[in-house]
Amino acid sequence: MSEIDTRNRAPGELLSPPGPSEPSLAELTGRLIADAQTLVRKEVELARAELSDELNKAKQAGIALGVGAAIAGVGALLLVIMVVQLLIAWGAAPWLAYLIVGGALTIVGSLALLGGLRRAQTIDPLPRETLDTVREDVEWLKEQSQSVRK
Repeated sequence: MSEIDTRNRAPGELLSPPGPSEPSLAELTGRLIADAQTLVRKEVELARAELSDELNKAKQAGIALGVGAAIAGVGALLLVIMVVQLLIAWGAAPWLAYLIVGGALTIVGSLALLGGLRRAQTIDPLPRETLDTVREDVEWLKEQSQSVRK
Protein backbone atom coordinates (compact mmCIF):
# COMPACT_ATOMS: atom_id res chain seq x y z
CA MET A 1 0.00 0.00 0.00
CA SER A 2 1.53 3.31 -0.98
CA GLU A 3 1.29 6.55 0.90
CA ILE A 4 -0.17 9.65 -0.69
CA ASP A 5 1.31 13.09 -0.01
CA THR A 6 -1.42 15.60 0.77
CA ARG A 7 0.91 18.40 1.90
CA ASN A 8 1.53 21.42 -0.29
CA ARG A 9 -1.27 20.47 -2.68
CA ALA A 10 -3.09 23.13 -4.61
CA PRO A 11 -6.89 22.92 -4.61
CA GLY A 12 -8.08 20.65 -7.40
CA GLU A 13 -4.65 19.07 -7.86
CA LEU A 14 -4.72 15.30 -8.17
CA LEU A 15 -3.25 13.23 -5.39
CA SER A 16 -0.14 11.35 -6.39
CA PRO A 17 1.88 8.56 -4.80
CA PRO A 18 5.21 9.46 -3.21
CA GLY A 19 7.99 10.27 -5.61
CA PRO A 20 11.27 8.39 -5.93
CA SER A 21 12.95 10.65 -3.36
CA GLU A 22 10.42 9.77 -0.66
CA PRO A 23 10.71 6.22 0.68
CA SER A 24 7.53 4.32 1.36
CA LEU A 25 6.50 3.04 4.78
CA ALA A 26 7.54 -0.48 3.76
CA GLU A 27 11.01 0.75 2.79
CA LEU A 28 11.38 2.68 6.02
CA THR A 29 10.28 -0.34 8.04
CA GLY A 30 12.69 -2.57 6.12
CA ARG A 31 15.56 -0.19 6.76
CA LEU A 32 14.65 0.00 10.45
CA ILE A 33 14.64 -3.78 10.73
CA ALA A 34 17.97 -4.07 8.90
CA ASP A 35 19.50 -1.40 11.15
CA ALA A 36 18.15 -3.17 14.24
CA GLN A 37 19.67 -6.47 13.09
CA THR A 38 23.03 -4.83 12.48
CA LEU A 39 22.82 -3.15 15.85
CA VAL A 40 22.10 -6.43 17.63
CA ARG A 41 25.06 -8.10 15.89
CA LYS A 42 27.36 -5.26 16.94
CA GLU A 43 26.09 -5.44 20.53
CA VAL A 44 26.80 -9.17 20.64
CA GLU A 45 30.33 -8.52 19.37
CA LEU A 46 30.82 -5.84 22.03
CA ALA A 47 29.54 -8.16 24.76
CA ARG A 48 31.96 -10.88 23.65
CA ALA A 49 34.87 -8.43 23.71
CA GLU A 50 33.94 -7.21 27.19
CA LEU A 51 33.57 -10.74 28.54
CA SER A 52 36.92 -11.66 27.02
CA ASP A 53 38.55 -8.71 28.82
CA GLU A 54 36.97 -9.75 32.12
CA LEU A 55 38.10 -13.36 31.63
CA ASN A 56 41.65 -12.11 31.07
CA LYS A 57 41.45 -10.17 34.34
CA ALA A 58 40.23 -13.31 36.12
CA LYS A 59 43.06 -15.32 34.59
CA GLN A 60 45.66 -12.76 35.75
CA ALA A 61 44.17 -12.70 39.25
CA GLY A 62 44.22 -16.50 39.42
CA ILE A 63 47.84 -16.61 38.31
CA ALA A 64 48.80 -14.00 40.91
CA LEU A 65 46.99 -15.95 43.63
CA GLY A 66 48.67 -19.19 42.60
CA VAL A 67 52.13 -17.68 42.36
CA GLY A 68 51.72 -15.93 45.70
CA ALA A 69 50.61 -19.12 47.40
CA ALA A 70 53.39 -21.19 45.84
CA ILE A 71 56.10 -18.70 46.77
CA ALA A 72 54.75 -18.41 50.28
CA GLY A 73 54.71 -22.21 50.60
CA VAL A 74 58.24 -22.75 49.34
CA GLY A 75 59.51 -19.84 51.38
CA ALA A 76 57.84 -21.20 54.46
CA LEU A 77 59.48 -24.58 54.08
CA LEU A 78 62.95 -23.23 53.45
CA LEU A 79 62.82 -20.59 56.13
CA VAL A 80 61.39 -22.94 58.70
CA ILE A 81 64.19 -25.39 58.11
CA MET A 82 67.04 -22.89 57.88
CA VAL A 83 66.09 -20.14 60.30
CA VAL A 84 64.72 -22.43 62.95
CA GLN A 85 67.96 -24.37 62.94
CA LEU A 86 69.94 -21.14 63.03
CA LEU A 87 67.93 -19.74 65.94
CA ILE A 88 68.29 -22.97 67.84
CA ALA A 89 72.05 -22.93 67.18
CA TRP A 90 72.17 -19.40 68.65
CA GLY A 91 70.56 -20.63 71.81
CA ALA A 92 66.85 -19.90 71.26
CA ALA A 93 64.29 -22.37 72.50
CA PRO A 94 62.89 -24.46 69.61
CA TRP A 95 59.32 -23.22 70.22
CA LEU A 96 60.47 -19.58 70.00
CA ALA A 97 62.42 -20.25 66.79
CA TYR A 98 59.34 -21.78 65.16
CA LEU A 99 57.14 -18.89 66.34
CA ILE A 100 59.42 -16.23 64.84
CA VAL A 101 59.82 -17.98 61.49
CA GLY A 102 56.18 -19.00 61.20
CA GLY A 103 54.97 -15.48 61.96
CA ALA A 104 57.24 -13.94 59.33
CA LEU A 105 56.10 -16.41 56.67
CA THR A 106 52.47 -15.85 57.53
CA ILE A 107 52.88 -12.11 56.99
CA VAL A 108 54.65 -12.48 53.62
CA GLY A 109 52.16 -15.07 52.35
CA SER A 110 49.21 -12.95 53.47
CA LEU A 111 50.52 -9.92 51.59
CA ALA A 112 50.85 -11.96 48.39
CA LEU A 113 47.33 -13.35 48.76
CA LEU A 114 45.88 -9.89 49.45
CA GLY A 115 47.44 -8.60 46.24
CA GLY A 116 45.72 -11.40 44.29
CA LEU A 117 42.41 -10.75 46.02
CA ARG A 118 42.60 -7.04 45.11
CA ARG A 119 43.03 -8.00 41.47
CA ALA A 120 40.13 -10.43 41.70
CA GLN A 121 37.87 -7.70 43.10
CA THR A 122 38.35 -5.60 39.94
CA ILE A 123 36.63 -8.28 37.87
CA ASP A 124 33.19 -7.21 36.71
CA PRO A 125 31.11 -10.20 35.55
CA LEU A 126 28.58 -7.96 33.79
CA PRO A 127 29.41 -6.30 30.48
CA ARG A 128 28.45 -2.82 31.72
CA GLU A 129 29.32 -0.97 28.51
CA THR A 130 27.22 -3.35 26.45
CA LEU A 131 24.28 -3.07 28.84
CA ASP A 132 24.41 0.72 28.61
CA THR A 133 24.51 0.73 24.82
CA VAL A 134 21.70 -1.84 24.61
CA ARG A 135 19.53 0.43 26.75
CA GLU A 136 20.35 3.34 24.45
CA ASP A 137 19.60 1.22 21.40
CA VAL A 138 16.22 0.13 22.76
CA GLU A 139 15.28 3.76 23.33
CA TRP A 140 16.48 4.68 19.84
CA LEU A 141 14.43 1.85 18.31
CA LYS A 142 11.35 3.01 20.23
CA GLU A 143 11.84 6.54 18.91
CA GLN A 144 12.36 5.27 15.37
CA SER A 145 9.32 3.02 15.42
CA GLN A 146 7.19 5.88 16.76
CA SER A 147 8.40 8.25 14.03
CA VAL A 148 7.70 5.63 11.32
CA ARG A 149 4.15 5.17 12.61
CA LYS A 150 3.42 8.91 12.40
